Amino acid sequence: MELADQLPPRLGATVRRLLKLKSAFLIISTFILALTFFLVVLLRYVLQSDLFAYEEWLMPMCFWLFFLGSAVGTYEDSQIKADILESWFKNPVFIWWRRTILTSVELLVTVFLVYWAALMLRDEIASYPQWQTTIALRIPFFVPRFGIFAGFVFMALYSALHLYVLLRLGTEGVVQRMAPEDLSPTSEREQAQ
Repeated sequence: MELADQLPPRLGATVRRLLKLKSAFLIISTFILALTFFLVVLLRYVLQSDLFAYEEWLMPMCFWLFFLGSAVGTYEDSQIKADILESWFKNPVFIWWRRTILTSVELLVTVFLVYWAALMLRDEIASYPQWQTTIALRIPFFVPRFGIFAGFVFMALYSALHLYVLLRLGTEGVVQRMAPEDLSPTSEREQAQ
């Protein structure tokens, strides 16, 4: 079941709209990146020319792409994890506690990252009009840095929503989301629990 389906209706609808906007941006950005690199190769190796300052306008897009993509990964709970405990233990109470603790730690770390990203933006805004800019196109560094901030804000929001759902559903929610074969013990050690 999707995270937005487990939230109150208005909040779930807002989360879905934000997710659609981010997904559209990610799709368009990925297409632009691929097209740009195709044009760079075509111009450089076929036409013996160069695409002027393409790295300067791709840099902000890459920052936004990376951090908004990470936010979508947080929403889907599909970030890379080195976790084998859940496959060993089938006890729903243990799984719920483990997920709740991990999500709480994730939220705490992300909130600190949001704070530091806000400090970074504050320092950038304070230096106006002497903002750091790219050399040729004069794109302010504020643009990619705001992408970092926005990505961390969305990651914190989605972590908080995952924690909310875990606390609201409790262990019964974990049992409902698990497949029946996941609940059957596979070893004598698990049967003893």
